[in-house]
Order: sequence, then structure tokens, then C-alpha cells
Amino acid sequence: MDVNVSAGFINFARGFIFSMLALLFFYKKIFKMTLDDFKIGLFVGLMNFGGCIAQTVGVKYTTPSNNAFISAIYVVIVPFIAWLAYKKPLKIKSFIAIAFCLLGMAILTGIMNKGFRINQGDVYSLISAFLYAGSIAYISYGTSETDPTIVTFMLATVQTMGGLGYFFIVDGGQLIDVNWQVAILPLLYMGIVCSFAAQTIQVIAQRHTSATTAGLIMMLEGLFGSLFSVVFGFESFTFSMAVGGSIIMIALVFMEVNFEQFARGRHSMNAPKLWTKDF
Repeated sequence: MDVNVSAGFINFARGFIFSMLALLFFYKKIFKMTLDDFKIGLFVGLMNFGGCIAQTVGVKYTTPSNNAFISAIYVVIVPFIAWLAYKKPLKIKSFIAIAFCLLGMAILTGIMNKGFRINQGDVYSLISAFLYAGSIAYISYGTSETDPTIVTFMLATVQTMGGLGYFFIVDGGQLIDVNWQVAILPLLYMGIVCSFAAQTIQVIAQRHTSATTAGLIMMLEGLFGSLFSVVFGFESFTFSMAVGGSIIMIALVFMEVNFEQFARGRHSMNAPKLWTKDF
């Protein structure tokens, strides 16, 4: 965006690269897509694209730290959507883990030190959080009958068409003074790594975990974003990164501990034992 590539074209480009790679690797299953598969993929694709475009536009009008923190609020929304739409129970430990994750994100992004003021970009970021939450919950519980490779192809296709439409209707179809030498590598990276690789893995992996756990794990993007920023020389490693990242990691470990099984194990260890003798 710093070299004048519009939000619509960014989403079109990454979606187009994503869809071509999905078609190349999964064409046998994609060509067997049913009408039900198409409807499911279209629905999750629309939510995912809405989240992507809202977040991309939000970055333009707010600070990166505000955008990162507000977008991460989807982790709070996911369990409520799972409860309302799919009758998944709300667990107390989920909200404890979520609270710690948000605290970690607040420290990591520097919101606690810089202060927080709502602006236009923050509203877009909040909209993206709701749409991402819906997408995560739906991928976990609403796409079980559809092949995950078809879901990924539909994510890519909707992002391609939605980005193209946004580019012409909202952005005016103009690419003025774009520095393509700088822009091409980030566009390729977003299409290949962030979209095709990451989202394909996400859709497949969510078949084997809950939506709440998936949302918490994906909050690590904030931590990894900060670490990569340090590695690439964009910013220095700080104490807040260490503290915020550690809190997020502790929250994720806390979420994965089965306290009921742990309690049963301790109870069985403390229970009196009846010994028998073989004759």
C-alpha cells in the first residue's frame, strides 16, 4: 500500500495467485464440486473476503498496533458464534485463555503504552474481526461434509472476484504511480505463502480441533509478526514483545491442558488401593 497498490487490487492479486495454485494442485477434486459444496464454499469465502478487505482498508486509516489488536478480538467472538450457531458449550477455561491472550496482544502491540483512540480505521478493523470469527467457526463446524481442498478453492475464487469488483467499483480501477519493482514481491508472498499455503493448512487443520482453539492459535500471528519484523530489521526487540508473547504462549498451553482428566488422575492416585494376591 505504501507504493500505491490499492486494497482491491491487493486482494484480487493474492486471490488470483491462490486460486491458480489451488486449481493446479487440487483440480481433480475441484472438478467434482457439487452445488452444496459450492454454496458452502461461497458462504465461507464471502466472510473471509469481507474480513480481508475490511482489515486491508483499516490499515490505511489506523495504526498497525490498533489494527493488530482490534483484529485479534475475533478470538473473543468465535466461542459465542460456535455456541449460538452450533450449540457448542462455552467453557470457563476458554475465557480465561482468551483474557490472557488479549492482555498479551495489548502488551505486544503497545496499546497499553500508546493509548487507544477510536478512528475510522478501527471500525473497519472491528468489522473484520466479526467476519473472521464467523469464518473460523463456519470452517470448523459448517464445512465437515465438504472436501477441504474445495473450500480453499472457493476461498480463493471469492477473494479474486471480490477484490476485482472492489478494485473497479470502490478504487476506481486506477493503478497510478505504482512502484511494481517493490510491489511484486509482497504480492507474490501474500498469494503463495499467506493465502495458498497458510489458508489451505488452516482449513485442513480445523477438521481436527475446535473453533475456539483454532482462534487462539491463530492469535500467534501477532507474535510471529513482531518476531519477523525484528528479524527483517524493521524494529528492535523489546521487553514488551517478550512479555506479551510469553503471556500469549502461556494462554495457549492453558487452553490445551485437560484439567478434568488431570483432576481424575490425581483422584485415582490418592484413592485407596485394593491389593489382590495371586495363588
